[in-house]
Amino acid sequence: MAGTGTGGDYTMNSKRKEIVEELNRLMAEELEGFLRYFQMRYRLKGIDRLAADKFFSHALEETLEHAEEIAKQIRSLGETPRLNINLSAAGGPTNLTEALQETLAVEQQALDAYKEMLPRVTGDPVLEDFIRKQIATETEHIQEIKTLLE
Repeated sequence: MAGTGTGGDYTMNSKRKEIVEELNRLMAEELEGFLRYFQMRYRLKGIDRLAADKFFSHALEETLEHAEEIAKQIRSLGETPRLNINLSAAGGPTNLTEALQETLAVEQQALDAYKEMLPRVTGDPVLEDFIRKQIATETEHIQEIKTLLE
C-alpha cells in the first residue's frame, strides 16, 4: 500500500481536478441560464409578460439554487468555485412562444451537460446522487416547457 500512495494520490487529484473543472463549468452554465431568463423576462411585452412572469420568477430562483448547490459541491471537494461566463444576450422584444422555445433550448443544454457529467462521477455516491437529481429536475423542466408549447 505504501508503494501506491504517490501514484494513487496523483490519480485521485487529477480526477478530482477534472471533476471540479466540470462542476465549475456546470455552475457557469446555470448562472448563464439565470442571466438569460432574467433578460428573457424583460423582453416579453404586454399580456405575454404578465402570463410568464411567475414562470420566469420561478425559473430564476431555481436556476440560482442549482448554481449554489454546485458551488457547495465544489467546496465539499476542498476547492473554491471559479466562474467563467462569456455571455452576450442580445435580442429585442419577443412573444411567449419564442421565449419558451429559447427557454427549452437552455434547459436542454443543461440536461445534456449533466448527462455528460454523470459517467465522470460514477463511484462517488454524493456527486452521483447530486447529478442524477439534477438530471431528473432538468428533465421535468423540459417536459413542463414542452407542455406549455403544445
